[in-house]
Amino acid sequence: MMHKMVILLRSMYGYLIKWLYDLKLLRIPTLGEREQSDVIVSLTSYGRRVKRGVVCYSVYSILRQTLQPKRIILWLSETEWNDTNLPESVAALCDKGVEIRYCEDWNSYKKLLPTLQLCPDDTVITTDDDLIYPKELISELSRAHSLYPQAIVAPYMYVPIRDDKGYAPYLSWPFDTPDTPVTEDFIMGGTGCLYPPHSLREEMLDYTLALQYAPLADDVWFWAAGIANGTKKYRTNWCYPMLSFDAIYQYLHRGSALQHSNVKGNVLTNDMQIAATMKYIKERYGVG
Repeated sequence: MMHKMVILLRSMYGYLIKWLYDLKLLRIPTLGEREQSDVIVSLTSYGRRVKRGVVCYSVYSILRQTLQPKRIILWLSETEWNDTNLPESVAALCDKGVEIRYCEDWNSYKKLLPTLQLCPDDTVITTDDDLIYPKELISELSRAHSLYPQAIVAPYMYVPIRDDKGYAPYLSWPFDTPDTPVTEDFIMGGTGCLYPPHSLREEMLDYTLALQYAPLADDVWFWAAGIANGTKKYRTNWCYPMLSFDAIYQYLHRGSALQHSNVKGNVLTNDMQIAATMKYIKERYGVG
């Protein structure tokens, strides 16, 4: 009950920030207006979140960072969107320096794969399209990156629990707070995840391959691609309360978010995709 109350309170706070944007009481800086870090922020969106401009609020929070990225790239499906049919609020992001690009509809994988193809030698931070991020996100991720330049960095990580029979259910994995980089921890990608150049197994940056094992779980696939590459993960010493301005809608409209199928036990769950993906890298690369 307490957990649900915390989620509700955070969601209400997220909606309050959204309304402040709508009332133009929160200023939205242009990219390059503030000090910048040498990173690219990459994200994707789809459906209602594009049509209603929901994704804009996440992007606003990236533009308001104390340390801005050098680029923000929003990837949309080329079969659904183009420069002529974008909602006005989404198109207006370009005036703030945001790049809106179109690619094949690789579902949630669009938040990272096309940027890695476009900018293979850059450091990339992925974000979600339904969270409002604190102003310190990029500065804290960049600080941790400077300590461990080869590690994938994020504010939240889980300890994968397993035994001789395989992995325990995903929802039973506890949070981890390691002081140094670790190999197997599972990163919550939506909380803001920094990927150094070439930190993922190159062969696994193939959507057709990912589709066979983790079609609805890009975080699972990227986690495994890091393990297959021998890349360690580091949790920042800083974390933050996740503020969603879309959680109430998702709760009232079951099936509107990817997590409803991945975690809540519908047709294809995280547990099934974890098992398939880890079996693949075990057989293919002898790790995991």
